[in-house]
Amino acid sequence: METGGNPRIARLEAFMERIGVDALLVAHSPNMRYFTGFTGGEGILLVLPPEQILFVDARYTLRARAECSGVTVREAVRPVEAAAEVLKGKGILRVGLETAHLTVDRFRQVRRLLGNLRVKSLKDRLDTLRMVKDAGEIDKIQRAIDIHTGALYETLAWLTPDMTERDWAVEFEYRARRHGAAALAFETIVASGPRSAIPHATADPVVLADDGPIVFDHGVVYEGYCSDETATFFPRPPSGEFREIYRIVQEAHDRAIAAVRPGLPAAAIDAAARDFIREAGYGEAFTHGTGHGVGLEIHERPTIGPRDTTRLEPGMVFTVEPGIYLNGRGGVRIEDMVCVTDEGCRVLTKCPKSLTVIFENS
Repeated sequence: METGGNPRIARLEAFMERIGVDALLVAHSPNMRYFTGFTGGEGILLVLPPEQILFVDARYTLRARAECSGVTVREAVRPVEAAAEVLKGKGILRVGLETAHLTVDRFRQVRRLLGNLRVKSLKDRLDTLRMVKDAGEIDKIQRAIDIHTGALYETLAWLTPDMTERDWAVEFEYRARRHGAAALAFETIVASGPRSAIPHATADPVVLADDGPIVFDHGVVYEGYCSDETATFFPRPPSGEFREIYRIVQEAHDRAIAAVRPGLPAAAIDAAARDFIREAGYGEAFTHGTGHGVGLEIHERPTIGPRDTTRLEPGMVFTVEPGIYLNGRGGVRIEDMVCVTDEGCRVLTKCPKSLTVIFENS
């Protein structure tokens, strides 16, 4: 099978053979980037073995031609219509669509344009081809981690107790971009005091609470690849209750990382953390999955949760981030990114997870 020497396209074409489709239409921008190198985001990729045709409008033509080696780039005012016309002239029997990434209106438009061609819904199955990262991808993820780590330590040295959560988040973003981040991977979370019990809080214009946890969840993008890390700090030495909660979350985090090895279902990693937290009496306060894959998107497969049966493989990169959240009082989350190896896993993130008091001497 001719694939132009691109192993990702070779895997994609093998996938097409397994599921019985003659052509694919790919519109999800992370998948377009993964298979072609195109960073423009808008367009549609037609995979018609042995050819791959990327349809873009005039805004992206020069970029696509510079980035996409081995891919035919065609300029079109309406890329979807142009791709459909090519398909209808090729005698194709069955076309695969990644329907999980299409709105209802977009799906109806594509379906109408394809006329009598048979359509197979792939849902998000193309995303699974991105689960195992190659060495180049892991290097970019590690570079993103290096950037966010440097920005975090610089920001911590700059902080004073009278600053706001938003001050912290804005300063971190500024320093991350100075270190080379292309963007934030997600809106930075700084949640202090009782607000730290909100797992996905925003960084509000409120002065940092002078007691209780401060959850700082941060990540950046480098050459398309994301990083993600959460550290929970304390402005002053914590109460005995929160010291114990921190110990429980840290132990759950460490147990989950120690459990990682190839061949296990993702749910087993979740269970290693969740069972420990439940046995400590805080099961109902752990309200989310233990982790998620990270790559070209901040949330990818596998999902490290109770129902994910995906078998772990070397090269998978995901987070381990158990937490305990006490409504109205505060929460603790500890997160690292790991890469599955032949024998277990390697921790990629670098911020120490020991209990840290940030204003003890101020």
